[in-house]
Amino acid sequence: MLSISSLLQSTLDGTTILWGTVLIFVVSVLVGGVGNYLGIRLVSDQHPTYVHAVVSTILSAAVWAVVSYALAVYEPDITPFAGALVALLVWIGVLYLRYDGGIVTAVPAGVTAWLIAVVTMYLVALFTRVPFEAIGIPAV
Repeated sequence: MLSISSLLQSTLDGTTILWGTVLIFVVSVLVGGVGNYLGIRLVSDQHPTYVHAVVSTILSAAVWAVVSYALAVYEPDITPFAGALVALLVWIGVLYLRYDGGIVTAVPAGVTAWLIAVVTMYLVALFTRVPFEAIGIPAV
C-alpha cells in the first residue's frame, strides 16, 4: 500500500529528475552555442549573433538525433568510432549550410567550436554536478 510519504517522495524524485534534465539541456545548448559562436567568429570574418549560434546548435542536435536513429535502426553493428565520425560530418554539414564561407570555413569552425565546448564542459563538470556533455556538439 502506498503511503503519502512514499507518494510524495516519488513525486519529488520525478520533479528533481525533470528539473535536472532541463538544466542539463539548457547548459549543454548554451555551451554548444558558445562553441559555435566563437568557432565561426575565430575562423572567419562573419559576425553571427549568439542566438543564431544557439539555433545552429539545436539544429545540429536534431539532425544528429535523426541520423543516429537511422543508423541504429538500419546499421545496428556500426562501431562507436564510425558513429562519432558520422556525427562530426553531420555537424560540419549543418555549419556549412548555416554560415557563409563553404567547407573551408565549416571545418575549422567545427574543430574550434568542438575544442571550446570540450574545455567549457570540462570546467562546468569540474565545478558543478552537470554531466560532461553538450547537445549539438559531437562526442562531447
